[in-house]
Amino acid sequence: MPIREFYIHFEGHEIAVIAGNEDIDEAAVIFIPGVLAPVNFWLACLPESILKNRRWYSISLPGHHPSKVAADYKPEDVNEDWLNRLYQSVILQLVATRKVILVGHSTGGFSALNVAANNFDSLLGVISIAGFFKGNWGGIEGQLIKLAGLGQWAKPIFQLFLATSRSIPAVQEYISSLLTFDRKAYNTSPITKKMLHEIQDNMQGQNLANLFPLFNRIGELDIYSTLESINVPVTIMAGSHDPVIDALQSLRLAGAIKQSNLVVFDRAGHMPFMERTQQFNHELCQVIDCYIKPAIARGL
Repeated sequence: MPIREFYIHFEGHEIAVIAGNEDIDEAAVIFIPGVLAPVNFWLACLPESILKNRRWYSISLPGHHPSKVAADYKPEDVNEDWLNRLYQSVILQLVATRKVILVGHSTGGFSALNVAANNFDSLLGVISIAGFFKGNWGGIEGQLIKLAGLGQWAKPIFQLFLATSRSIPAVQEYISSLLTFDRKAYNTSPITKKMLHEIQDNMQGQNLANLFPLFNRIGELDIYSTLESINVPVTIMAGSHDPVIDALQSLRLAGAIKQSNLVVFDRAGHMPFMERTQQFNHELCQVIDCYIKPAIARGL
């Protein structure tokens, strides 16, 4: 499986990208990770059939190692319009006029929906996994959002928490398990161990100050009023007991988007990749096929 790692420039930022199977001539599947996950998160969490047989890219969130931030990057930069421009610009630089499918987890799901709400011409469809339209979160990540939202005075505390959590592997594993509902499935999944190992170098190399602007602003993000503008098929994937993104948000997403389909992972939380692996892999592959096959038939 040929993989390429590189950067795309956007307004002084260098956004890390991983690309796979660029020789395959079909619509590209583009993945965006969640707020604490680096660009290589997907290498452990995706089924082999996608990693080996689809043209795919993973695009980092801004400020996530090994991405590099602009010298004047600040919380005020981060809003719905800026994130939309960032991802549209990066995607166009990656694939030019090629059609794409956006798949995002959590904040990545929000980012994918945000791009769709702005009628990105290259878009065939969206898959939002534990995504949201408004950044009012619960759980441990919700507490980090609230802490960062207090302003610059809370930044050292925010960084200290993240530094502590990454310095001790057992603490890192425990905190990641707090994102789940079915902790037994999560803790015993080989995908969990592979994912935590895969992302470790990027987690240790992360400049924690670079995460603060995004965390500071997430609580103010809200695209609910724009969801009716989405004119491509959207699949909403949600755990029924997600401690971070309330399942009611997923129901409201599905109700507000015209061409929506809701997939629920029963008694699962924020990490269906590990909590409900078989169902997740089946649903993801099926939806991607449903988006790509008509495009191939139309010569797109």
